[in-house]
Amino acid sequence: MKTSLAIVFALLLILICIVLFNTITFKSKQIEADEFEFVDVRKGSIARLQEALRFKTISYDDSTKTDSAEFLRFHSYLASAFPLVFEKTELIKINNLSLLLRWKGKEQGGPLVLMAHQDVVPVEESTLKSWKADPFSGEVIDGYVYGRGAIDDKGSLMAILESVEMLLSENFIPQNDIYLAFGHDEEVTGQNGAKAIVSWFKQKNIIPKMVLDEGGMITNTKVPNLEKTAAVVGIAEKGYLTVKLETSIEGGHSSMPAQNTAIDILADAIVKIKQNPFPSELNGVVNSFMDYVGPELPFTSKMAMANRWLFSPIIRNIYSKTPAGNASIRTTQAFTVFRSGVKENLIPGEAHATINLRTLPNSSEKDILSHLKKVIANDLVKISVGANKTNPQQIANLNDSTFLYLQSTLSSFRKDIVVAPFLMIGATDSRYFGEITPQVFRFVPFTDLEGLHGINERIAIKEYKEGITFYYYFLKNLKFS
Repeated sequence: MKTSLAIVFALLLILICIVLFNTITFKSKQIEADEFEFVDVRKGSIARLQEALRFKTISYDDSTKTDSAEFLRFHSYLASAFPLVFEKTELIKINNLSLLLRWKGKEQGGPLVLMAHQDVVPVEESTLKSWKADPFSGEVIDGYVYGRGAIDDKGSLMAILESVEMLLSENFIPQNDIYLAFGHDEEVTGQNGAKAIVSWFKQKNIIPKMVLDEGGMITNTKVPNLEKTAAVVGIAEKGYLTVKLETSIEGGHSSMPAQNTAIDILADAIVKIKQNPFPSELNGVVNSFMDYVGPELPFTSKMAMANRWLFSPIIRNIYSKTPAGNASIRTTQAFTVFRSGVKENLIPGEAHATINLRTLPNSSEKDILSHLKKVIANDLVKISVGANKTNPQQIANLNDSTFLYLQSTLSSFRKDIVVAPFLMIGATDSRYFGEITPQVFRFVPFTDLEGLHGINERIAIKEYKEGITFYYYFLKNLKFS
């Protein structure tokens, strides 16, 4: 008995030593860099942003509602607001409404592509009374510019153009070619905008060295237990898949219901799917996030991150408790549409439901459908796949000079900032560039943005001006090794 206890104690001691050793040697991946001075942005930068927000460049699911003339008026405004940009770069129009601007560099080689999109989502009529300002007024209230598109994505589009106009006024010539790619239909899948822009790159056999689009941001609140400011940079994004469920059986009068109706069958399938989510996993991108954030956390959290081989079940359980955390570690499923019935006393013979899934980079459509069929286990429920689907496999290489340059620029942008790669759970236009280069990053230099696709979308004037500074230095110091 004593021998057994001694062995258990010895093994426990060894385990504790391993855990402590891994924690102590879990070294920071952050870069020390001198802070750069914030630039004096051009006079009128806020007024130009306000004006940009007044253009109703709205994308609708029903493309016949889209006002192409409004986009063209927006183009004319940009040309007048940024005369040097449109004079000294080559303008290529893609499908008439998307803009691609080539800024010629000193050297040949892979270019940088800076992305943003012109279009915005509609504003629901019922929410107008809750807005502090007209969503297309660009009004300034308490240091914020309000308007649809302020953060998604005209804020970054205008900040990019402001920085380029400033550099051109200084007669600056970049080392590599720089392309500004501004799609017009990101909010409705980007088929005619970003996808067509990438097709242009393919036709010209141009392989970007680096792509930077919207996505991650600077945050003081969104990384649990981290006491420092973080800059989360998307290095990959989840896929998009819509699955439709349908059942069809004999209906009838509500006074004589059968044992199972179409609604019963489909409701049972929905319950089973909800109760059997896709398995969680600490995938490669999430592990990279922990590698960069973990060493900066308090000791207990750092210990868990440093010893994932031991604490993985606990970490996955913690992640599963929040929507954002859960979406990072598994393919998610959300029921977005349910249709059945036309009359209160008539049992319908058909029922339809739609599931929107956001898939992990290593997922396949075959595996997803297999999981759903196994869970539902009912041949009366037919499963079909919707037309809109993506399955991006691109994951940026963190050892490449492009990420190291982005990290060093951010380290100069904010003191003691923690730069961390992460998995984008939404879709961006940049996924199309993932077909031709792995070095695609998703980040905007603004802090804890509010109102995305919602009420009172706004950006702080201070944040906007600092964002211009970020793009200014990012472009000015750009040199790929």
